[in-house]
Amino acid sequence: LHDALPISAMATGNERSRVLEAFRAVGVVALPLKCPVLKRGVENFVTTSVKNGFQVYDCKSLRLLFVSSPATARGIKALEVHGDLTFAASGAVVHRFKRGKQVGQLGPLAANISHLLVVGDMLFVHSIDGAVVGFDVKTSEELLRVDLAGCGVTAKGSRAAAKLTAWVHPQSYLNKLLLGDEEGSLFILNVRSGKC
Repeated sequence: LHDALPISAMATGNERSRVLEAFRAVGVVALPLKCPVLKRGVENFVTTSVKNGFQVYDCKSLRLLFVSSPATARGIKALEVHGDLTFAASGAVVHRFKRGKQVGQLGPLAANISHLLVVGDMLFVHSIDGAVVGFDVKTSEELLRVDLAGCGVTAKGSRAAAKLTAWVHPQSYLNKLLLGDEEGSLFILNVRSGKC
């Protein structure tokens, strides 16, 4: 094999591989959670969860920009970003960070939080007991509280709230969230009226 390559194409051992630099192995150290990407002008930033904290990287060079401080008491289960703010769900609390430093908390809710979603200036929080709570991103004021089981979003053959696995805000659906559960059912939640 070495005979097929010219001497000038072979590594001499003195070069430093940028591919193997520690900060470029984001997927090795990050937890398997959704990694929110923030676009600001021509720059893109990705936020990754690492145990009880998170890290923010510049997507162009994968340069580490921020590390959260202080660490959350429990592991992070969901992340969302809005401008300079990062929201990290840990247990029944949403920790609010600005440029990596904690500036406040939302909650606690009655149960552990499983999903976060930012739509416009609202942060939607889903807890495992089937509650969806909407907070104003800027003021942290609670604007919406919906019990999914109470509005008909239940598991098949049960009165308990469905276990959500995904949710999204389709751009063409004004004031609505599309919810998906572990059984494959889809539900539409009107966040203006609080009805499903």
